[in-house]
Amino acid sequence: MDIEKEPAKPRWGQERRLAFIDLRLQYDGKVNRKDLQGFFGISIPQASADLDLYKQKAGSNLIYDGSARAYVAEPDFSPITGRSAAASYLDELYRLASGLVSPDETFVGFVPPIGVVATPVRDIHAGEVATLVRAIRDKKALAVVYQSMNSDDPVERVITPHALGFDGLRWHMRAWCHQRRAFRDFAIGRTEVVGEVEDMATVDPADDVGWTTTVEIILVPHPKLSESQRAAVMRDYGMKDGRYLLSCRKAMVFYTLRHLNLESPVIQERAAAQHVVVANRSEVERWMAEDRALTPAT
Repeated sequence: MDIEKEPAKPRWGQERRLAFIDLRLQYDGKVNRKDLQGFFGISIPQASADLDLYKQKAGSNLIYDGSARAYVAEPDFSPITGRSAAASYLDELYRLASGLVSPDETFVGFVPPIGVVATPVRDIHAGEVATLVRAIRDKKALAVVYQSMNSDDPVERVITPHALGFDGLRWHMRAWCHQRRAFRDFAIGRTEVVGEVEDMATVDPADDVGWTTTVEIILVPHPKLSESQRAAVMRDYGMKDGRYLLSCRKAMVFYTLRHLNLESPVIQERAAAQHVVVANRSEVERWMAEDRALTPAT
């Protein structure tokens, strides 16, 4: 007796091409074989096979337009891949505008005019990052010279890094400081790695409670906003029941609030200048005090 076989799952490369079709249909409104052929360097027959597979999966999403010689999105188009999500698409636009990727590295077709906030480029060498990443992977201790903003001159330290952090502007490493016997944050750009240190006690990243503990910052609209303004803010932040729960590592609370311009405990009088406020401010301040007591600002 013949046993009906499940259709073979598309290869990883073909999955990327289906995501490409999905994104182009959603944001450009059309896609054709030449788009696939040009971007992926595949043959026309392969591009046709990819479009046929997409039609099998989501035939109601597209229809062939002979005059345009392309498949166009139907009015009730519904994406089938996560890459078509608005956040993912806008992130691609940001990366393009910032020069982090080139046009031939992104699925985006038409690129609208984009303006992004100008930020200083941190001069971090790839070799330094590679050294840190390998130390994290291999649980190696490093001898470093570090320029803290709390001291006039650089100091020598032995650290065991276990994670990397980003505050929106600057990368740092989370590491055990063998001199201070505490987990601290070290800005990568102010760290000079001297070399590996052998025969150091092994550090378990699980002991870094500040890093392994997840907390929730509760954001709510500024109390002095009008009803209409509150509704707009709640919609903008995707709030549910009038609040947004922002999860982050305890060790990243300070940076998160600073990134949101909310590190000051004082609620500004002008609601227009501070659309949201922290509802659980006392908890947040306690979390920061607990973690920063062991990992002071550097």
